[in-house]
Amino acid sequence: MFGIRKKIEESRNKAQTDPVGAIEDHKKSLNSGVSGFLTKTFMGKDFVNRINGAMDMGQNALAGHQERLKLIQTGLDGTADILSVQDTGGTVYDNPVVVIHMTVSPASGEPYDVNIQTMVSRIAVPRVGDKVKIKYAPENPQQVAIV
Repeated sequence: MFGIRKKIEESRNKAQTDPVGAIEDHKKSLNSGVSGFLTKTFMGKDFVNRINGAMDMGQNALAGHQERLKLIQTGLDGTADILSVQDTGGTVYDNPVVVIHMTVSPASGEPYDVNIQTMVSRIAVPRVGDKVKIKYAPENPQQVAIV
């Protein structure tokens, strides 16, 4: 009816192939047009604001993931000693987002300390004292990804 099933299928496909674009489409639907008006009217502006916040968090997580993948492909090798791990309370796909303080030992050069915020597997959270392989950006050594 009204092509809803087809739109749902198209939305699902876009979410798998272009998740950033899918979120943008959903934000547009939520905040404009008839569906936006009806959502604000019946669900309230507070609800819409919370959903927009959740979608913003999703976009930020996807952007961070894309940056991490690029860094893993183009970054320089190194190792790091984990000094502390702090839970942020956030999750992405049921995996915790943490702030990790570590000492990076690049392949060449002096060791340095860095803090990164990253999603980690809930079954393999780094612990204090762990030594991990990392990649870092040569133009900005503070940009680090655990491999």
